Amino acid sequence: MCFFKCFKANNTYDTEIEGMIDNTDNEEELYISDQVKLVYFSCTPSPDQDLINILNSLTKDTNIETFTSENKCIEYINSITTKLFLIIDDSPTNILIELIEPMKHIDSLFIYSSSSSSSSSVVNQNEHSYIINLCRDKKELMNSIQKSYEALDKQLGTFTIYNKEEKFMRDLSKDGGSFLYFQLFLNLLKYLPKTDEARNCMIRICRNYYRGNFNELKNIEEFDRTYRSIDAITWYTKDIFISKFINKIFRTENVDVLSQFSFYINDLSEQLQLKFLEFKQKQKGVVKLYQSLELNNNELIYFQNNIGNIISPNGYILTTNERSIAHDFLIKSAKKEDVARVLFQYEIDLYVVEKIVLADIREYSSCPEVLIDIGASFQIDSCQFNNEEDLWYIKVHAIDYSIPSAVQYIEYHKREMTQSNIVLMLGNLLIEMGEYTKAERYFVTILNSSNLNDEELACLFFYFGRISRLQGDFNRGIDSYNRAYKLHMNARPKRSASAGKALNGLGVIFNEQGKELKAEEYFQRAMKLYKKSLPKKHLDIAATLINLGTIDCDRQDYDRALVKYLRAKKIYDYSLPATHPSFALLKINLGNLYLAMGDYENAYKQYDSALKIQESSLPNNHPDIVRTLHNLAVVQTHRGINDQAKQYLERAEEIASKTLLSELPVMNLLAKTNDFMVEYVYD
Repeated sequence: MCFFKCFKANNTYDTEIEGMIDNTDNEEELYISDQVKLVYFSCTPSPDQDLINILNSLTKDTNIETFTSENKCIEYINSITTKLFLIIDDSPTNILIELIEPMKHIDSLFIYSSSSSSSSSVVNQNEHSYIINLCRDKKELMNSIQKSYEALDKQLGTFTIYNKEEKFMRDLSKDGGSFLYFQLFLNLLKYLPKTDEARNCMIRICRNYYRGNFNELKNIEEFDRTYRSIDAITWYTKDIFISKFINKIFRTENVDVLSQFSFYINDLSEQLQLKFLEFKQKQKGVVKLYQSLELNNNELIYFQNNIGNIISPNGYILTTNERSIAHDFLIKSAKKEDVARVLFQYEIDLYVVEKIVLADIREYSSCPEVLIDIGASFQIDSCQFNNEEDLWYIKVHAIDYSIPSAVQYIEYHKREMTQSNIVLMLGNLLIEMGEYTKAERYFVTILNSSNLNDEELACLFFYFGRISRLQGDFNRGIDSYNRAYKLHMNARPKRSASAGKALNGLGVIFNEQGKELKAEEYFQRAMKLYKKSLPKKHLDIAATLINLGTIDCDRQDYDRALVKYLRAKKIYDYSLPATHPSFALLKINLGNLYLAMGDYENAYKQYDSALKIQESSLPNNHPDIVRTLHNLAVVQTHRGINDQAKQYLERAEEIASKTLLSELPVMNLLAKTNDFMVEYVYD
């Protein structure tokens, strides 16, 4: 059996961080994409050819559809499902307006007429399922179509981000790492500044999402005009956009988007905390709350099969302390195929559970309601079916869930929050979670919406460099790191430590490109800057020591590599909790060292220990877990334990196929290793 190396795509360090991006503005002629159809209906037997030519100029690859028959136009519109713009010249008949009214995929109606009276029959109607644009000339029509397309494009982009599979609950027994990061995220949210910019960003997102929904747009306008922090609960209890939207984002686990709603989420949590203090003065001991729900079959089966497991709801929980209200609502609700009617009972012992906030909000509502804040955790006690009522009963009780090994990790991050730029730290947390696309989107938002000083801009370039490196876009990564380095070095006084981080990032890229000498040069340059500006036990020094040790290992100078790794370990022992993912990466490098030396048993121990840390401190779909599983497959192959090697590789492939982007470097490396192991293991 020939020897092959473990992946090193993420075994060298980028260290914690600060930024990148291409700031060039690409001004292109606007074309209507194939996501939107243009349909032209001529009210006369002879369509305006000049208008057709103008409309065709807006479509890059296809011609517009033109009709003079109402029936054929309606038949065509009914046959497609994509969004469309309907252009009508002159005065449409009332029949045509009535026929297109229920067609939800008509986004905008453009009435092109030089006479305002010709469209009065349409204008006099209050609301429609589409947006009406009245255009008196062709130039106005062109501008109106372009503006509508730009607005719709933003909405479609918003739908892409938010309209993903929703998860009602997170299983903490299977995904403790994600819960840990969610807790870190919530802690960070509390420190984000409440700015007009943050508020405006939230309003803009809501307007994009609800474009064409006149009722919700009115609600958004009222919110924008009248909202105050003390009204947070009042707004949540209204059955309108704010509660629907925020719970949707929680349930799709879009933490980067949640950050853009931080000012309202923080207001709501603060108001709930105040109400909770009042609640505890009146209520002692055990509290029982009820919620009526409809669950699909898969969700119901989960509860049946996971009695005793720990769950955490994704979002706020609106309950009542009167069982009859929730029960009667379910009994009277219509039965639906493949949907179970469920009465949830939450039991909270206020003498035992401390990590929960619940508020009696009946003063804001027409019925006795209790709202449970985000971040609560519960244990499933039972899941039973009542045949006579055709209802399911699920009972859970609140617990103060924590991962014992992660307590130090959370406390470490809390200390970091007091010393860092919180806004940038939130983006860095997304990188640490393996959410590279979300992190990039988050930093782009900051870049486009903030007045940045040169230090913040340099930090952004550093972060973009890191994201690009992790995504395998080395050229962009090099450009970004170089820009960060120059900004830090040109500052007065120089920011030597931050410049050293940029050099370290460049060294990581060059090492992954196989440019060993150049990588070593950049790591050494980073160390020189660190020695001038950092204490000896700083984490950045440890990270670059590991990177230099990796080069020694590649040169088969194992003793020198081990010395550097052990020096780094002393710094980590001094500065980090034992569960920090940096320890896992150190262990992986030690595993690579032992593997290269042929000491497969110690290599396995290091990889296995690294995996345990990652499983307790990282989301279960993290690329680093995939890499470590691969490394375990490699070393077990060398040990001749082929069945276990196969299991590790299959688990890595399963995670990667479901959660990772195909263009990430780890995917290509995994595919190559699989080809090898088909020959040497599977046979």
